[in-house]
Amino acid sequence: MNVGLPHTGDHARAGRVLVTGGLLLLLVVITTGCATYSAKIADLRPELVAGDFESALQTVEDETGSKDRLLYFLERGIILHYADRWTESNVAFAAAERLSDELYTKSISEGAFSLISNDNAISYRARPFELAMVPYFRALNYIYLGQRNEALVEARRASLQMSKYVDTTLGSIRREDRGDLERIRNNAFLLYTSGMLYDWDGELNDAFTAYRNAAVAYQRNSGLLKLVPPPSLAADLARVSGRLGFKTELDELRRSCPDVFRAAAAAAGDQMVAWQPGQGTVVFFLESGFVSAKTQIRFDFPVFEGEAYNDNSYWAWQIYAGMGNTQALVAGRKIEYWVSVAAPEMQDSVGSVAVARVSAVPADSTARAAATVVPVAVSSRAENLSRQARITFDAEKPTIFFKTILRGLTKYLASRGAESAGGELAKWAATLFGAVTESADTRSWLTLPADVHLVRLNLPAGRWDLEVELTGHGGEPLGSQTVADVQVRAGDWTFLSRRLF
Repeated sequence: MNVGLPHTGDHARAGRVLVTGGLLLLLVVITTGCATYSAKIADLRPELVAGDFESALQTVEDETGSKDRLLYFLERGIILHYADRWTESNVAFAAAERLSDELYTKSISEGAFSLISNDNAISYRARPFELAMVPYFRALNYIYLGQRNEALVEARRASLQMSKYVDTTLGSIRREDRGDLERIRNNAFLLYTSGMLYDWDGELNDAFTAYRNAAVAYQRNSGLLKLVPPPSLAADLARVSGRLGFKTELDELRRSCPDVFRAAAAAAGDQMVAWQPGQGTVVFFLESGFVSAKTQIRFDFPVFEGEAYNDNSYWAWQIYAGMGNTQALVAGRKIEYWVSVAAPEMQDSVGSVAVARVSAVPADSTARAAATVVPVAVSSRAENLSRQARITFDAEKPTIFFKTILRGLTKYLASRGAESAGGELAKWAATLFGAVTESADTRSWLTLPADVHLVRLNLPAGRWDLEVELTGHGGEPLGSQTVADVQVRAGDWTFLSRRLF
């Protein structure tokens, strides 16, 4: 039988069917996952607040996709930490660290695909301040498991993680946008925590180095990050430098880091008493609130008639630069189309606790009756993750918006090409595809605290109840909590943490 070739008109119609059908098929595949991450996982924070750890784990299991695998491990690790399942938590965090090392080598194929869909098509790599908190939680897990050596390994890693990932992130950001992100390369809180862990183990040279670097970082960034240098840091520097004979180094630090030593002097009246023989040191981390998170916003930009748009990157930066003055951007040009795109925006949040006052009473009622009064220790906001989230986002925002505009422009120009290849129906399908696949990347480690307060006490050996009185940012009382039966050993350190929402 002689079938022959199709007529030209039939061939064109077949081409239109293929173009349109292919786009619609891809549309069905892609749009099933276009809800923002923060919307899909909205139940997670309330579940954590309620202490419903099993439901929180199930939410993470159900609502994280293949491109959210790092977030799956991070969220799982912190939930298991708060559920006192420390070994399982460390397994999850170890998996997160292995995966993050792999993901920081960018995938070209993922990046190209994101230009025709959205940035959720790229595997989430986490921000530097997020990854830097993994050794903190892992160290606490090991401490609670009684594994001191493993906790010290995390201490050594903690001071390296932040700078390592900041350096990599800076490489993807325009030089003129790096500013404050470069300043927070060294994390004062993690350096100080590392120093205390070294001190606990008797590694005084390492402790002094970490304390010194923490003091420099607090002096440099306390204003930027809205932190209060812990008064105990200056006391630790004085004590350790005295034992090592580092008087010259201490004098130099007093000159170069006046805010650190001023904080200690200001708190001398109501802060902990100096360590005495027969006492142990209690380090209390109070994690408050939830870190700032991203939400989705939409904005429009013009496509002009008569422009070939041969250099999409050039035009994306031009449009971004003109966003503050749209009237000047469109002056003298005829607008062909307004493209609507979605981008992330940071919603700032602060922890509910402004200050915590901690007093200690013997856990045994008989001993309590005979006990002397222990001075109240006042917390310092030693870490501010919400500010780090804001600084990181502000540094990345121009690049994010550039990519958002580039993606919208690419999609619209693809619809132009679809019209040429397949007619109006193909253009309609391509335009619809571009619209419904437009979704901002709002992913982040949502269960991190907004900030971490630090309290230090020196207490006689024995079992103690810590009475914690909480005050809000307006001076309002937020109630009190008791941390019961804290074991203090003479000459030893006790590390503990609590999360408040």
